[in-house]
Amino acid sequence: MRKNEGINVLALNGDNMTQITLSVVEEWLDSHPEQCQDYFLRKIELDLINKWLVSHGFLNINDYISSATSTSSSGNVSPANGLAVQQVSPATSPNAPSILVNGTNSLSVSQMYRSNSKRCRRHDFARAKTRSVLRQQEIGKDVPICSSRRSSLKDMRKFTSLPPSPISMLSLLIDSKVRLPRWPVSAHNVDTKRDLRHAQGERDFFLTVVRDIATDLDLKSLSQKIVDDLAVLLDCDAGSLFLVDGPPRGSRRRCLVSKVFDVHSGARGQFLLPDGVQCEMAGGPATTTDNEVRIPWGVGILGHVASTGETVNLDVACEDPRFDDEVDRIMGYYTSSLLCMPVKNSYEEIIAVAQVNNKNPDKDGGHFNSMDEKLFETYLQFVGIAITNAQIVEDSRAEYDRNRNLLEVVHDLFEEQTSIDKVIMKIMQRAQRLLKCERAAVLLVDESCDSTRFSKLFDLNSPKHNLKNNVKNSRQKVEGENVSRYLESLAERVACSGEVLNINELECSEGIIDSGINSLLAMPIRNKNDQIIGVASIINKLNSSPFDDYDEQLFEAFTIFCGLGIHNTLMYSEVEKAMARQKVSIEVLSYHATASNKDVERILGMPVPAADSLNLYSLAFDDFSLNDDEMLMAAVSMFLELGLVKTFNIEKETLYRFLITVKRNYRDVPYHNWRHAFNVAQVMFAIMMGRDMKNTFSDLEVLGMFVGCLCHDLDHRGTNNSFQEKARSALVLLYGTTNTMEHHHFNHAVMILSSENLNIFSSLSAESFSTVMKVLKHSILATDLCMYFQLRNKFFRLIESKEYSWDEESQRYMLMAMLMTSSDLAASTKQWHVQKRAARLVTDEFIEQGDKERFELKIQPQALMDRERQHELPQLQIRWIADICLPLYQALGQMNPKLNVMKEGAINNMQQWSKLVDENYKNANGEQK
Repeated sequence: MRKNEGINVLALNGDNMTQITLSVVEEWLDSHPEQCQDYFLRKIELDLINKWLVSHGFLNINDYISSATSTSSSGNVSPANGLAVQQVSPATSPNAPSILVNGTNSLSVSQMYRSNSKRCRRHDFARAKTRSVLRQQEIGKDVPICSSRRSSLKDMRKFTSLPPSPISMLSLLIDSKVRLPRWPVSAHNVDTKRDLRHAQGERDFFLTVVRDIATDLDLKSLSQKIVDDLAVLLDCDAGSLFLVDGPPRGSRRRCLVSKVFDVHSGARGQFLLPDGVQCEMAGGPATTTDNEVRIPWGVGILGHVASTGETVNLDVACEDPRFDDEVDRIMGYYTSSLLCMPVKNSYEEIIAVAQVNNKNPDKDGGHFNSMDEKLFETYLQFVGIAITNAQIVEDSRAEYDRNRNLLEVVHDLFEEQTSIDKVIMKIMQRAQRLLKCERAAVLLVDESCDSTRFSKLFDLNSPKHNLKNNVKNSRQKVEGENVSRYLESLAERVACSGEVLNINELECSEGIIDSGINSLLAMPIRNKNDQIIGVASIINKLNSSPFDDYDEQLFEAFTIFCGLGIHNTLMYSEVEKAMARQKVSIEVLSYHATASNKDVERILGMPVPAADSLNLYSLAFDDFSLNDDEMLMAAVSMFLELGLVKTFNIEKETLYRFLITVKRNYRDVPYHNWRHAFNVAQVMFAIMMGRDMKNTFSDLEVLGMFVGCLCHDLDHRGTNNSFQEKARSALVLLYGTTNTMEHHHFNHAVMILSSENLNIFSSLSAESFSTVMKVLKHSILATDLCMYFQLRNKFFRLIESKEYSWDEESQRYMLMAMLMTSSDLAASTKQWHVQKRAARLVTDEFIEQGDKERFELKIQPQALMDRERQHELPQLQIRWIADICLPLYQALGQMNPKLNVMKEGAINNMQQWSKLVDENYKNANGEQK
């Protein structure tokens, strides 16, 4: 009720909201603590919480978590316990906050603070190695050394017998022996340091701040201390420190980076510009996403000092032409006096540039004098030592992280071996994250081509890069295509020569205009035989720097791992294929059997009917007019009428045994069975003999096409290619996702033809055998509708233009494919009672597949396979004939008018299906009425 009442009071006073003062609002908040707390919990942001903590003398959230982690890992605080933050009484320390563990042990922040959790874990792991792995207490003086060793070995055996995890394995592989010193967090801000300077004197204060920076090995906190110390030592308004970044060779590839940048002492702890704001004007600094401020080499006073090593002391900074007031204009600050000096290491190399602004106007007229320069130079000598030590520690930490990442890559290689795509993408993701680049790409060489071509491209963009890609305009899309061609040309160069390409921004701009590529590193990927199997590339470091020698060494390790991953995956794939081949062979052998001698003897005794007596020459042949034995004898009759038995010396018993075996190798499915195979062969026979098409092809081609009709659906399982892919069947593992079932049908035909007493091609020469097998494979693969869709537009244009010549092999093979498809789909051209019955059988088979998809694969089947939509069969048949069948028969009729009967039959069946649609519509309306 109190909450509602508060809302009503504000609503009633809504007209006078502009008259309410801050004191009134505060009074209301004090009197309504529940509403105040509720608003705080709903609206507060992390930045405001951090500001409150800092203003009350506590650590911010990130520093607190880091310090808590370090303390808990060292054994003082358990991460599971509740941690209460409480300020220390002034009697203890006026400036240092503390953390209470469960309200008891008080630990100062200087004891707890450790800024990097990975370093903490490494340090604690190194300490833990001094004890046995499973020891409950430390070994004292009373325990003999030999027994302690035996106990340690025993415990180690227990430990190693446990199931290893990736984390434990990686931890054992990387055993850091380096103990990094801890450094405390300085509890002094600029104001307290000024008071401390007055209390201690300049000499003692100088020694204090030097000792303070000597123990800090974190570049960010060290930079903050140096900036604060400079402001106090030189009694000025602001200080800044810029570190030299980039390789030592070539100033063009270097820049100055500031971890902490202050424009005046009152802005302590704040960066120059907020996140995401870019300031890339000429000579001006630019901020990156991690709040670093960068200045190009040689630009401005800072760049001049960094490149020349000179000291710059200006009484009026704005009068110097090298001074850039970009920062002043952004922040509303005015720089009058300025002192800038380089920071050098023990080798007299410039590693940083320090600058102080606006001397205290009450001293020396607000100008930096020679004594200030001397003090500045003396302090910067210690700064150079501190920065060098911190950079060494940072490099060691980075090396440790890189080694761990490389070991994790090795773990990924052995964890994922089922897919080249997954292996490469995992390695690319780690390479992109570790090398901090915008984009990574891998191109695999196509080994089937003699020239250097690529079969696969893997391209991975950073989230920032993807965001830019999502808002591309048309001009940028064109540029993106240019970039792809440019990358492909570089990859071809690397694949051919085996060289490593490290291209900087200038070289990129010479290769392509407005490409967005600032730097590129490309390396070859090799297999175990040192052959180049691909090219890996990384593009654009996130800090806009070129790739250096260290990046090359690290990326080379990634390319080696990538090659190993590809090799392992290919080997695993071969093993999978072998297992799938074995599984399919076992299935086939367990389900099928060759023709028995009894069956052959029985068929041999039957008379062979004449082809015309069975109406085999007609395209209107009734598909359901013959039984199984009659279809076998009709097939023998067609072999004889085509002249294949005589031309190729096919033995009678071999032919009979072959036909019986083919028949038995068709499964008992509703439609794609032996009857369908025979009907397809009959249509092909009618086209060849009854429509004068036999002379278009050679005898070998006729043999291959006719046998292909009989074998084109061998071992059909009643499911299509799409189902095999969805179910990830053994056939997909064996043949892939392209023409899956058709490849299986062909290989099954080859298996039959390779069996003893079944090879009807045994009398052919090696050259003729090769030709007929080529035609056989082409004919069976052509029955896949995907192949038909790929060829039909080209075939239709060829027929319409009447520029075809069947003497040309490529055009003749296209005609073979079209005739195979027309024979396979010929049920749509038969008499209405045949068409209707065939359509029902097809539907029954499709519905069985739909049920498997619904209940086994848990997916929604297509309309023609959905049992709940059987009433839509007439509409689906009309669409099937109109879209797929009729265009083909129209083109064949245009080529050979004797084939127009197929077109007419298809049109007639469409009309019959339309009548059923009308009847269903009338019945549905009648039921509604």
